[in-house]
Amino acid sequence: MAALFYVRNRSPETSMKLAELLRKLREDKGLSLDEVAVRAKISKTYLWELERDLAGNKKPSADVLLRIATALSTTLSVLLSLETVRIQDQPVEIPPGLKELQDRMSTQNAPLAQEDIRDLAVMKFRGTQPQTADEWQQLYLLLKNTVQRRPT
Repeated sequence: MAALFYVRNRSPETSMKLAELLRKLREDKGLSLDEVAVRAKISKTYLWELERDLAGNKKPSADVLLRIATALSTTLSVLLSLETVRIQDQPVEIPPGLKELQDRMSTQNAPLAQEDIRDLAVMKFRGTQPQTADEWQQLYLLLKNTVQRRPT
């Protein structure tokens, strides 16, 4: 079985305060306070206050931070200057049940994308994976339907 390894990503922004980072991200994307506020569904005044709160007195909710991150096309971990982890692409062993599903879907002219197979193969819940092709198919369809329902 191929081993996955992780790389810790630490960007220059990791040491920035939220106020500095908000302003930098917004300006780097060429967005005005108005544009980000509208996208994040917060007031322009509140966003302006957050960008100038160098003392860190303002404590925006997780919901507000998530909306701002989305408006800036970034992640919460970037906004909060958290260290991130990235899985390096390595060959992944395909479990027998998943291989059976892959073959089944190919014969039905609905082949699974290689990326989907890889993502499913490394997925575990409480340390275990589906065993049969039917269980893998249920998981695949659940994830596929969940992702398709997300607003863009």
